[in-house]
Amino acid sequence: MAKKTKELCKWKQEDISNKLDKFSDIVRNPKFVCTKCGRVADKKKWLHKPIALR
Repeated sequence: MAKKTKELCKWKQEDISNKLDKFSDIVRNPKFVCTKCGRVADKKKWLHKPIALR
């Protein structure tokens, strides 16, 4: 069974610091924004309540 990815909404400052390369890849070309926290990502799976950016 595949491991579920942790949404960016739940990432703490420490998570971002420790995984800066991964974080940079996720937010480099955003296509979605979370209506809960305002974070952006390239795929829906990274956000709790994603909506497409126009």
